[in-house]
Amino acid sequence: MYLTDAEVNIEQLKQIKKNIKKYSPYPEKVKIIAVTKTLSSQTIKNAIKNKLKIIGENKVQETIEKQKQLKDTAERVKIHLIGKLQTNKIKKAINLYSTIQTIDKEKTAIKINKEAKKTNKKQKIFIQINIAKNPKQAGINSDQLQNIINKIKKMKNIQITGIMAIGPKTTNKKKIKEAYKKMQKIYKETKKTNKEIKDLSLGMSGDYKIALECGATMIRIGTSLFGKRK
Repeated sequence: MYLTDAEVNIEQLKQIKKNIKKYSPYPEKVKIIAVTKTLSSQTIKNAIKNKLKIIGENKVQETIEKQKQLKDTAERVKIHLIGKLQTNKIKKAINLYSTIQTIDKEKTAIKINKEAKKTNKKQKIFIQINIAKNPKQAGINSDQLQNIINKIKKMKNIQITGIMAIGPKTTNKKKIKEAYKKMQKIYKETKKTNKEIKDLSLGMSGDYKIALECGATMIRIGTSLFGKRK
């Protein structure tokens, strides 16, 4: 597996931090997830050096490769899985990630709970919502959210700490904003009855300003920080 080294674009990082203050209704709550898919463990070390404390990874096997070089950084960074979790990778995922952001099936949660119990871990997860209602994207329909939350709450080795969505595949800012406004509404409503839900993971390099306006507490940034993937 060939993984590319990349430096953090310091000017872009400064700009992102300015935009958080400019666009977010609560900038003090916003966290940047530095997305490092296809990038090396050295890239993660570069992110940590620049005080980026959450890393977003897409594939379990790729994270395993990087972890071998990251033993001395475990205390300083949290790694979130923001890509699809395959059932046969659940055991490994629990050992790797502080949070799994892409849960959209009860049966996946059941398996996570079973594996987490073996190591006495309380695995943090987000529920993924398919806000664009795109059949090619993962996530539950928003009207199923409370039902899946109620079921997972009974599982002792899982804690739901947020909800996440991937934006619609369009450059139309109006359509993106409509989708993200819906997520903001869902987030606010869900938090009223589920106090453990703290975070809304929304937005990427191309649309994070809209996500911030719509109340995102986590923005997933790759290209703006590290440049385009080769």
